[in-house]
Amino acid sequence: MQLAVSPADFRRLERYLPRGLADPAAENTLDRAAGYLAQLILSQRLSPGEKIPMDEIAEHIGASRTPVREALRLLETGGLVRSLTNRGFIVRRMNAEEIGHLFEARSCIEAFVVRAAFARRTPAFLQELRALHRIYSNLLGGKADRRRLGMVVDKAFHVRIAEQAGNPDLTSLLANMFDRLILTRPLEDFPLNRMHEAVEEHEALVAAFERGKARDVEEAVKHNVHRGGAAIVSHMTHARDFDFAPSKYKKEEEKR
Repeated sequence: MQLAVSPADFRRLERYLPRGLADPAAENTLDRAAGYLAQLILSQRLSPGEKIPMDEIAEHIGASRTPVREALRLLETGGLVRSLTNRGFIVRRMNAEEIGHLFEARSCIEAFVVRAAFARRTPAFLQELRALHRIYSNLLGGKADRRRLGMVVDKAFHVRIAEQAGNPDLTSLLANMFDRLILTRPLEDFPLNRMHEAVEEHEALVAAFERGKARDVEEAVKHNVHRGGAAIVSHMTHARDFDFAPSKYKKEEEKR
């Protein structure tokens, strides 16, 4: 799968793509099935909440329904799909509560890893972070239909920071959270005004890494994650008449 970026920029993003997208010819059935499923969602041929076309996936990856079914069961443990009794699988569709919880978890993890990454920053890391921010800014400065692709670059930006912190377990947890946000969050629940705000917040975070202190990068990432979660939960709550909004995001909305 190629994103709307240059070949050089795609190489920067490739290892951060959702599972299976980077290597569609992988020998592992799970990776091939996961990759094609992600491709269907990112190309908007399949939406969160819709039934997964198992026969199409099986034909595309050259496997029978049985290994595809087992692959989907494994993806269910990662929060990406949901099984229906005797009716196959659907792509999970996260609600406001689930999204709020993910953003709260992200805030806890990223507040820690960003400080560790700051202590271990190098000129090469700063250069790579600046390049990822440039790709993000270019994508979100374009058409609104690029917003799910923008989520992929958002993942690359934040997971790259986690990698610099040097804790692979936290990096893996964060990557899974982003994959769930990328693939199971409904696009209609994406507030478009967040596109430009998120770019500005990433710029502030990069600048803090380049010229600030550990406290500055922590505050910058917490601001970015908190504002993102608050905007999405608020948008979903108002648009769908949900009664739930996690307390910390509810308070943020009440301030506006």
